[in-house]
Amino acid sequence: MTFDLIVRGGTLVDPRGERRADVGVVGGRIAAIDDLAGAAAGEVLDAAGSLVSAGWIDLHAHVWVGDTGLGIDPDARAGVRTGVTTVVDAGSFGAAHCDDFVAGSAAPAATRVLAFLNISVDRTRKPTHGHFDNFSTRRTLATLERDGGRHLVGLKVLASQSHCGVMGAEPVKLAAQAGRLAALPVMCHIGNAPPVIDEVLGLLRAGDIITHCWHGKPGGLLGRGGVPLPATLEAVDRGLRFDLGHGSESFAFATARAARAAGLPLHSVSTDLHRRNVDGPVHDMATTMSKLLQLGFSLPEVVQLSTEGPAEAIGRGRDLGTLAVGREADVTVFRIEPGPVALRDAEGEVLTGERRIVPVATVRAGRVFRP
Repeated sequence: MTFDLIVRGGTLVDPRGERRADVGVVGGRIAAIDDLAGAAAGEVLDAAGSLVSAGWIDLHAHVWVGDTGLGIDPDARAGVRTGVTTVVDAGSFGAAHCDDFVAGSAAPAATRVLAFLNISVDRTRKPTHGHFDNFSTRRTLATLERDGGRHLVGLKVLASQSHCGVMGAEPVKLAAQAGRLAALPVMCHIGNAPPVIDEVLGLLRAGDIITHCWHGKPGGLLGRGGVPLPATLEAVDRGLRFDLGHGSESFAFATARAARAAGLPLHSVSTDLHRRNVDGPVHDMATTMSKLLQLGFSLPEVVQLSTEGPAEAIGRGRDLGTLAVGREADVTVFRIEPGPVALRDAEGEVLTGERRIVPVATVRAGRVFRP
């Protein structure tokens, strides 16, 4: 058999551990995972001495280069040039600008670009959820139906005083209603109260996503002494998913330690990358993943949170997030470099990392990209 591409000589990493194997690609899909030493290929990607995983998926970034002033280039700063094969824009736009997003950001990108549609029709109005006439369940559902799942994977809502103004939890109620009607997950940003976290969590259902779950602001998932609130434990039992969403102000090492000590789950790593944090403290997906290594997560755990976890969250687990024959040939080749490396959270705490994750190459649907 002649392959279009062979990723040769690497060590495959997934949640079940590590193993030596090559990855053969035909027609943009994985055709073989085996020792392919004698096989012919149109192109060979030398992964000797490197690690190989399913393509990284960033569940929360901002890549609509529109009127919000936040969007970054989905390929050069957030996607295939940084080890990420799929970027999910987390609510940069609403129904009024979906066509602009597809034409200007998703369609031209080599990276697979998906999105959570903001519950506010016009995301450029400030505060985002501060005007009742900026909500239209009819327009939102019509936009989701017209897209048919090609680009839109769910809904985004922001539950914080700075975004909701005096509307409190009303935007979350509207998003939850639309999510149920569309049978799609809701990604909910949690920040500074009001609305209070108990009310927000109570409105969401299994499969909905809490992003910025480990922020360091008052009103989060933990109470005094780092003890999970009863509403948090109920949300865990009910099947809500918890996403990192690093951002400029939304990831604290102290909160992460407390949440880990309390046994709270984390389901996905994401960056919340945008123009104001891409040069620090976030930088990129690899740096965010490196921070979890320093916090005590194993490499297979970090890979799972960057591949299988986000793929399942957006309903793409059958084709993305795992290296398997027949699946999309989305692959990330990376290495672990020894430290020291300074790793900073959004609260200003700096950890000296003993090692860091560095992307070597990205394969997107069988096409190779270099950092």
